[in-house]
Amino acid sequence: MRILVVDDDSAILKLIARVLRDESYAIDVASTGEEARLLALVNEYDGIVLDLQLGDRHGFEILQELRRNGRRTPVLLYSGRGDTDSIVRGLDAGADDYVVKPVSNEELRARVRTLVRRGSGNSRIAEQVSTGNLTLNRLTRRVTCGAVDVNLTSMELKLLEHLMLRTGETVTRSELHDKVWDMHFDPSSNVIDAHVARLRKKLDKAGATAVIATRRGLGFVLQPVSHAEAIT
Repeated sequence: MRILVVDDDSAILKLIARVLRDESYAIDVASTGEEARLLALVNEYDGIVLDLQLGDRHGFEILQELRRNGRRTPVLLYSGRGDTDSIVRGLDAGADDYVVKPVSNEELRARVRTLVRRGSGNSRIAEQVSTGNLTLNRLTRRVTCGAVDVNLTSMELKLLEHLMLRTGETVTRSELHDKVWDMHFDPSSNVIDAHVARLRKKLDKAGATAVIATRRGLGFVLQPVSHAEAIT
């Protein structure tokens, strides 16, 4: 899942991004309202965490423009203003949630989990995906292979999630760069291949009946297979 975090305070921006990355979300950041507006109109996000008091534009303006352009991305507003009028105005402008600063890391995580759940329409199918005997709960970020928990790093989990959502389809390296890695990732590096290799080993060790196959010159595909079949 990919989240856009918007704040013109660099310290707060880095803190929120770190907290959410630790929850295995892919994070894009914006430090101005205009940058946030452009990113939100061009990219598909599972949620947006938006500060109201930005230096160049007010968060309400950005939110209202997104809604006018048909963007239904769930938005969590956060602000130092906790009066009823501000909260009501934010919700009426199209926000899905509103939180008052300061907010604990635990509450932020819970609010974002609720945010992305709302974006998936509270569908159990959207919350949980399976391929072979491999299951990923997208909200709790738990991966199991049958009855066995599979311990993955944050990046491995994001990689697996994207492949599982596209089970049976070839996913290009370019798509993984755009959807899984952060914006400043260098697509010419071999980082993606290294992560795929480590993920394959962990899935094999756990006894997964799903493998990540390489489509030479194209990308990767996750597919369910029998234990007798091999990666190609």
